[in-house]
Amino acid sequence: MSKSVTVVDISEWQQNINFAQLKSSGIKAVIIRAGYGREASQKDSMFESHYKNAKSENMMIGVYWYSYADSVGDAEKEAKTCLECINNKSLDMPIYYDLEDNSQVKLGKTKLTEIAERFCETIKKSGYRVGVYANMNWFNNYLDYDKLKGKYSIWLAQYNSENQLACDIWQNSSTGRVSGYGKNIDTNIIFNENVFNNTKIEKPTLTYRAYYDGRWSKEVKGLSEVVGGHKQAISAIMVKVSEGYVRCRVHLLNGDWLDWVDGYDINDSNNGYAGIKGKVIDAMQVEFNGAGDFKATYHVRKQGEKKFLDWQYNGEKDTKQDGYAGIFGFKIDGLQITLT
Repeated sequence: MSKSVTVVDISEWQQNINFAQLKSSGIKAVIIRAGYGREASQKDSMFESHYKNAKSENMMIGVYWYSYADSVGDAEKEAKTCLECINNKSLDMPIYYDLEDNSQVKLGKTKLTEIAERFCETIKKSGYRVGVYANMNWFNNYLDYDKLKGKYSIWLAQYNSENQLACDIWQNSSTGRVSGYGKNIDTNIIFNENVFNNTKIEKPTLTYRAYYDGRWSKEVKGLSEVVGGHKQAISAIMVKVSEGYVRCRVHLLNGDWLDWVDGYDINDSNNGYAGIKGKVIDAMQVEFNGAGDFKATYHVRKQGEKKFLDWQYNGEKDTKQDGYAGIFGFKIDGLQITLT
């Protein structure tokens, strides 16, 4: 069964839109360009009015940001500028990163994929869901489509009788015609209605404790304090969240990984905490799922040292992430856990 056009995307190039007519004709959502590049001066001149007018008709709203980034550092700047221009507005759809500029092609697939990831990960820290917009050629030749699709919403531009890549949103035409606007407009078909989930999600509260020096520490929320007594090795941890699902496990010094636990009870040695009282640990893992795209973010301090080791994110691995916090063979005397 064919799907109908229910979304248009607009920018300062589309003015004098009758949003009431647009809504009554069956267009239920608009994706508005917030701007482009790395400077707040590049905010789309119609963003505020487009947002206000769409909101007044109770239309669902998404945002996109056009990229010129030629490095991951630039991508992070673009994300921060995008957030500055959006200014905490309520959205119903993800923020999409628009990658299509010819000046970026020379960077190659690996670098461009890293650029997309940095933008998206920076946006996610503010609680918004994210996605990547590109055409068929870019997804095939300049971006790692499979990698991005596994992490973010995909908005595909392909002006064809059918979409040839799986996507959440298909931009099927740049010359569409809709009631309420007398010129050509980009039209879109939705394949995944989950793109309309409430985008701005409040970060759950993460609380944790650690066992050292024969006692449990007080409860700490997020990064408000360091848990652990300096030079006093930690032997157990416990973690809970106000919403979503969190679990943790620890690695015993000169031993093995213990089982995952998801409880939070100092009197339950089976599933209330991770560790064995009296046996110190040298590594830990924390994983969070649900309530948005937040990740468990944590790091530890080797016994007797001042600096913490690198941050870890869930069980992810890359050049700075081992999938766990700690170094086998070295005791831990401090830790911090939060969600990002």
